[in-house]
Parts: sequence; structure tokens; C-alpha cells
Amino acid sequence: MRRKPDTTSFAEVVREVREQPPVAAPEPSGVTDPDGNRWRPGTGSITPGQAHALLEQGARAAWDPCGCGGGCGFTWFGPQETTRLIASGTPTVRSTKRHRGNLSVWTTDDGRVLVVAEDAVRWADLMA
Repeated sequence: MRRKPDTTSFAEVVREVREQPPVAAPEPSGVTDPDGNRWRPGTGSITPGQAHALLEQGARAAWDPCGCGGGCGFTWFGPQETTRLIASGTPTVRSTKRHRGNLSVWTTDDGRVLVVAEDAVRWADLMA
């Protein structure tokens, strides 16, 4: 003879859920650079002219070659590479059937600025 499985009432399920400790909120999206700084994406895109001007004003630069938002990692540029980017003028953002270039601004909690070139962006000889 088969025994009827024990069932839990809805009220018991609700009680169990309420007794569970709260789950910590997930950490906001972003990436950490090699120096340990946490960068978070801003909203929207910027123009090539804005990207160039931000570098001239002291922003850092990074390239997200696949456009995944940092999941695969960024190519981080130091002062010498940033000087080359500035000297080369504004970047070229391309869009094709398979690739869509973009430029965006990311920031740290203390207000530092990072220009991220995503996917199909040409800038100096550092991005293709």
C-alpha cells in the first residue's frame, strides 16, 4: 500500500520563508582594475569627441574588446598608451552586422573617470 506523501501547508511554507535570514543584495555591476579600483558603468553612450576630451582632462582609458561589459576583462591603458590615444585624435566607432562599437564613461565612488571603448572601436594603434 502506498503511503500518501507528507504535505506542507501554505501557512507553514510562508512561516519557513519568513524565518530565513535575509539574503545579501548582489554587489553592483562593475569591474576592478589592476590597482584594485572598482569602476561602475554610467548611463548611455558618449561621442568620440567627448571621449577624447575626457582623456585630455585626465580620465583613464580601457578597451572591452568583445563588448561584454567587463565579464571577459578589459585591456587597461597606462599613461603612455593614454598619451598615444590623445595624440591620435578622436576614435572611430564602427558598427557592422556582427560588431557594434560604443564609448561609455565609468566612474569610481570617489569620482575618478574611465573611458571604456567597447568592441568595434579604432583608436590609435591600440584598438582595432
